[in-house]
Amino acid sequence: MLTEARSRLAQAQTDLVRALVAQGPIPGGFDEARVKAAARALVSKRRQSLMRAWPRIAKLLGGAFVSRFDEYAASHPLPASASTLADGRAFLRWLGSMSDELAVEALSFDLRFLDTPTRLRRRRWGIQYARLANVRVLAVRIPWLGERWWRFSAN
Repeated sequence: MLTEARSRLAQAQTDLVRALVAQGPIPGGFDEARVKAAARALVSKRRQSLMRAWPRIAKLLGGAFVSRFDEYAASHPLPASASTLADGRAFLRWLGSMSDELAVEALSFDLRFLDTPTRLRRRRWGIQYARLANVRVLAVRIPWLGERWWRFSAN
């Protein structure tokens, strides 16, 4: 009997977490208004955390940042690594076509980090290249020497 009760409790907890972070259905026995309020608060906390980790994204998107991020968060739970940096990179991927400035932010992240399915790893070295609308960018990261960025005219 005890294991059956634990099993039901575990399932209810799983369903509640899904409702809070992935916009899943609200399980029976929970106050719908409170669960929705808690889910909105978690999205807001996630958005604020991303704004601290990626301030240029918020600045470059301006007033559209909140609505765009909320739209993204509604269909994308926090990455498996539970990293705000990985969440920001996933958000940039979700945005699709973006301004040159946002593309440089993504390039900078990719130069420094490797986002694996389970965790975020810091790169020791890396090379990244991007063809943007007005410029070509080459970035190199080498241990003990740091980073070097070159911008070439698109023409």
